[in-house]
Amino acid sequence: MGLHSKIADLERLGEIVRAFTIAGFGDIFKRMGLEEAAERTAKILGWKYAEDVAHLDRPQRVRRLLEVLGPTFVKLGQILATRPDLFGPQWISEFEKLQSQAPHLDFKELRPQIEADLGAPLGEIFEAVDTQPLAAASLAQVHRATLKGGTKVILKIQRPGIRKSIESDMDLLTYLASLAEKEVPELATYHPQKVVQQFVKSLRNELNFMTEGQNAEQVAANFEHNDRIVIPKVYWEWTKERINVQEFVDGIPGVNLQAIDEAGMDRKRLAQTAANAVLKMIMVDGVFHADPHPGNFFILPGERIAFIDFGMIGRVSEVRRQQIMKLLQALMENDAEGLCTILLEWSDRAAEDPGDLLEAVDEFLSKYSGKSIAHTDLSAMVGDLLGLVRNNHLSMPPDQAMLLKVFVSLDGAFKKLDPAFDMMVAIQPTLQEAVINQFSPQALGKRGLKVLTQYLELFADLPKEIRHGIQTVKTGNLRVGIELKQLENLQKHLTRASNRLAISAITSALIVGTSIIVASGKGPTIRGVDLYHSFGMAAIIGGVLILLSIWRDKS
Repeated sequence: MGLHSKIADLERLGEIVRAFTIAGFGDIFKRMGLEEAAERTAKILGWKYAEDVAHLDRPQRVRRLLEVLGPTFVKLGQILATRPDLFGPQWISEFEKLQSQAPHLDFKELRPQIEADLGAPLGEIFEAVDTQPLAAASLAQVHRATLKGGTKVILKIQRPGIRKSIESDMDLLTYLASLAEKEVPELATYHPQKVVQQFVKSLRNELNFMTEGQNAEQVAANFEHNDRIVIPKVYWEWTKERINVQEFVDGIPGVNLQAIDEAGMDRKRLAQTAANAVLKMIMVDGVFHADPHPGNFFILPGERIAFIDFGMIGRVSEVRRQQIMKLLQALMENDAEGLCTILLEWSDRAAEDPGDLLEAVDEFLSKYSGKSIAHTDLSAMVGDLLGLVRNNHLSMPPDQAMLLKVFVSLDGAFKKLDPAFDMMVAIQPTLQEAVINQFSPQALGKRGLKVLTQYLELFADLPKEIRHGIQTVKTGNLRVGIELKQLENLQKHLTRASNRLAISAITSALIVGTSIIVASGKGPTIRGVDLYHSFGMAAIIGGVLILLSIWRDKS
């Protein structure tokens, strides 16, 4: 099995390399030493796809070939769509088109896995199961069902065998990312290893359907007292790693504007409600739906909104939320230095002098200075900010990049509901709430308690550290290590100079001694070799070595 698996991995590697070579990345794979794999695989696969993508531009070709390479790469593209700090608008637009739709499987192929996971025949748990899928994606298939007692649910069922193939692909991607970062230095700006690490973590979470249920419950708890937001209930008794059983939401899809209008709903109010909900997730709760497009929410009677599909979520730590508020503050106050500081911190380059970045930030801010924040085009401003990040070879932590992407996605999604929707106006009440929460007595008390705990731990360890230091001194085991590059260089120069002096002294002695001896007549010989002449030659060679050494140091 091991040999078969390795052969399959080699074939898959060749397929991946060949696909991206067609997309225009052949030079990179050649530098990585993988062009032979592509050539071998080309003969086996034939690659009819080459003709399909020849007329497309590079972003379109990459999107098409990600689709061809299957579920792992479709998911990779969806992750890349959350990194506008690394890819320009045209690339992001193509990545956003990647859908997880796939041909549906016959329910007979799913049934054995479902019953194995549930530990019982379907008839013991469900009154009925619709064998026709509601949706078929690359990772899972969704079916309607009715529990015993009449509760309507949906079954999200993982495709049999998909985990094994995805794990194999993720291992190959990890290897390729490591190789690319090592062999192709200009790719370092894109942080391929970090991107793949983010992707692997996200996809492994998505493959565990219990994680999706936990995400949904956490969000539901945060909206416990908001009767306008609905999160489907998870039926934990039947939810496992490869199957998720949730409450069926019977509503109008957010994309069906005609049905919303026919139901007499106020689209303006719906857009504001949905935006407030997502902004609360981000700025107040720190856990948010990472893909809030209109297909992932439904409109229910009473203008309630139900969010579904929590397979991909984002998390914003308290530190990140403070950074976001500082970012917004820097934008509103036209603070170039403050914005530079944040961007360099996000890129792990906080110690650097802003240099040319400060000028670029000044130019960016001048475009929006004097404008009311409420009348600023958020999508355009974020787009310009991300362009500034890319052009200055900066990057962002994945969660921050995803967050900015979500802001832009929200702006576009809710403008479909309400063309007059203004994200900058919508964000202000939530931002005010976040600021109030940040400086509330509870929040200040929590941060103060954290700092106090750190100091108490420090003082608790201090006597032990002092005793350890005193004992070290008393036993004579104290070592002081000082690394001074200039002293090391001085030592090298002194050593070289002393060596020259030694050679010079020996050479001088040989010259003087040889001259005296030669003047007295022919010297002794060993096997016909005159020792006086040998000493003379040694003196000449020593002198030449000294001259060469001096010349080399000068050059």
